[in-house]
Amino acid sequence: MTCRMALLGWLLALLSGCTGARALCPLEGGRPWVEVRSPHFTVRTNLDTPTAESAAQELELLRQGLLQAWGGSFDPPGTVDIILLHNRSALAEFTSIPIEGFSTRTEDGPLLVLAGHAYALTEATADITTQAHELTHYLSELALVRQPRWLSEGLAGYLETIALRPERRAVILGRLHDGFYAQVWRHGWRTLDELWEWDRKGVLSTAESRQYYASSWLWVHFFITRHSARFESFQKRLMRGEHPREAFDAAFQGAKDLAGELNGYVRRHGHVSHRTTTAPLAPVTSPLTTRPMRAAEVHAIRAQLFLLTPGALPLEARLPHLEREMAEATREEPGNVDALLLRLRSTEDPFRGLLLARELVALHPVSGHAWMALAQALDAAGNTSEEQEAARLRAVELLPDSVSAQNGLAGYYARTAQPEKGLAAAQRALTLAPGNASVLDTWSTILFQLGRCPEALEAQHLAVDMLHEGTPQRLRRTVHDTLARYRAVCGEEASSGGDGPPASQAP
Repeated sequence: MTCRMALLGWLLALLSGCTGARALCPLEGGRPWVEVRSPHFTVRTNLDTPTAESAAQELELLRQGLLQAWGGSFDPPGTVDIILLHNRSALAEFTSIPIEGFSTRTEDGPLLVLAGHAYALTEATADITTQAHELTHYLSELALVRQPRWLSEGLAGYLETIALRPERRAVILGRLHDGFYAQVWRHGWRTLDELWEWDRKGVLSTAESRQYYASSWLWVHFFITRHSARFESFQKRLMRGEHPREAFDAAFQGAKDLAGELNGYVRRHGHVSHRTTTAPLAPVTSPLTTRPMRAAEVHAIRAQLFLLTPGALPLEARLPHLEREMAEATREEPGNVDALLLRLRSTEDPFRGLLLARELVALHPVSGHAWMALAQALDAAGNTSEEQEAARLRAVELLPDSVSAQNGLAGYYARTAQPEKGLAAAQRALTLAPGNASVLDTWSTILFQLGRCPEALEAQHLAVDMLHEGTPQRLRRTVHDTLARYRAVCGEEASSGGDGPPASQAP
């Protein structure tokens, strides 16, 4: 989960105490809400309809511009959920820290929350770093079968400075990142060898962490500017699933003293001498579907924001707000599925959660999310019986393109030692999300249980490669611990795998 600071907006909200800045339900004096669907985004917002539709089109434009980093021909499927609040200070109600946006992952996929003028992506003064950074992570996971953390963060930092110029039908990539450049100029940078070991460093201080992010940006910026052909070859090798270090060594074979060249690159004349890349940007004419949102849906969004918005506020302090919004949603629309799902997910007692999940399925028997919630509640209560299997199968039937549903079914079969039955679901999840660390972890478990040790080890290496800043610490530890176990059992020599097909393409 990442966030951007907006101290001024926070102070204004505190001083004014004005409810006009709050993202309220229309029945409580708030602005009307609409949902706009485009081919790759679902935007839920309290902006007026024309502005909301313009925001969806501009997000499509941003996505198209970012894809130019991989040549423009790469166009993966999938959608991203966006919550877009009309006022820059609107998020102050939901958190104890000053932010103007954040990103996270839910069971339904990536979620990006933005506030203020974040929809005006093509204005010359627009700050679109949050949008560009998070969308880059999402797209790079789909583009690169493997990516070391420094590359993932370096690309996201490099593309943060994207500039959209639709009037010229152009996008500009590679502008200087002033914040990261100031960091490396004043405090130096990490060597490439240190960046390769980033994920093994554990928890870093804020200063150390920023130096790693800035150094990753610097090396990527340097490679694109001075060694573009080699860097492109490196990425193409990663797209084929080659081991990252082997792919880098092959692509940069013959390149001498990269560290010395980088030092001159930074120090010359006190600034980075770089060039930007201008790529074509075709007009976006994506079909849009717009509908007004019901009051209950707005209360469910507010409940989600109270639950997910980053900050030091503990869950027990958020719960009263969460309860109020869920109660209002239920009052407006008894049995509202979004509110019931949120209530279930915020319930810590596994047996209370199971009771709520059964009620949810009874109310919504054709909701795949309800069946998935029941399966998860059964698992949390320690019930791995056929009832959980049936719930997961029903969820997959109703949500065939859901990564969470497919991965959940595969994970169930892995936990119950039925890998043959889980193979198809694991493969389907991997097809839908080839760069998802959790999916790769499940896939490797299935392979390991089937006795396909070298492939399992290779898949777990892939999972480690796909960890980045948004990965929860619990999953990060699980992935690394599993890799250590597979190394002990399978032997590290099985993991080199540079010549065979990547595990993500195994039958």
